[in-house]
Amino acid sequence: MDISGYLKRINYNGLVYRDLATLRALQSNHVFAIPFETLDIHNQIPIYLQINFLYQKVIRDHRGGYCYELNVLFHNLLTHCGFNVTMIGGRLHHGNNKYGREFEHMALLVELHGRKWLVDVGYGDFSLTPLALAPGEIQSDGRSYYQIIDPVVVDGRSYLGVAKWSTTKQDFKIDYIFTTTPRVLNDFYVMNEFHQTSPESHFRRSLIVTLPTREGRISLINNKLVRTENGKRQVKIVQGEDHRDKILEKYFHMDMVYLL
Repeated sequence: MDISGYLKRINYNGLVYRDLATLRALQSNHVFAIPFETLDIHNQIPIYLQINFLYQKVIRDHRGGYCYELNVLFHNLLTHCGFNVTMIGGRLHHGNNKYGREFEHMALLVELHGRKWLVDVGYGDFSLTPLALAPGEIQSDGRSYYQIIDPVVVDGRSYLGVAKWSTTKQDFKIDYIFTTTPRVLNDFYVMNEFHQTSPESHFRRSLIVTLPTREGRISLINNKLVRTENGKRQVKIVQGEDHRDKILEKYFHMDMVYLL
């Protein structure tokens, strides 16, 4: 994997040290540069969890991806940069205390100077910086507040939960639950296939492209372009495929040649 090409793709121009400041900068740069997107699932284009395939798509072809794609790439980047990083599996929170399947989500765990950090560049609207595995501690990425919850017992098993502060509910709302058990890429193959092919898959039913901005966030959700700037939300209807392609090029910096 071409590390210099990867760093250029995420607009990282500094030196790479094996420290928390570098880890924070790499994650922040990554989520601001590379969108979470499900265009291939929407267009029924197979997604293979192979590093050369993912590097070509996301780095060279200037695309985005979903959790497995982006966190597999970031895992490889961090490994090449000397970080002690492992893949971990999670289950998404679907509301009403219901959770998805094992390995429904992939995140990363980085151990650095005796502390463990949850790192995730593939969730969508999530922390811009690493979160310390310090249950109960309220943490901020400069934009939102998060908390690691321990334990969350689901189906008789004990998990850690990562929760985000909800201003509407005035409480922390769990995004997903996870364990710190190290995983390998093969563990996620079945759910990667499920997300792409099953009628039960949320990603089969909804087209999603989302990216944080310095003022807020911009998202393409099915036929709606949703822009949040300084707390104000604007929604515009997408008028057909040509309009959608122009939006992808203008706001998400995707070269539409690679989507044909």
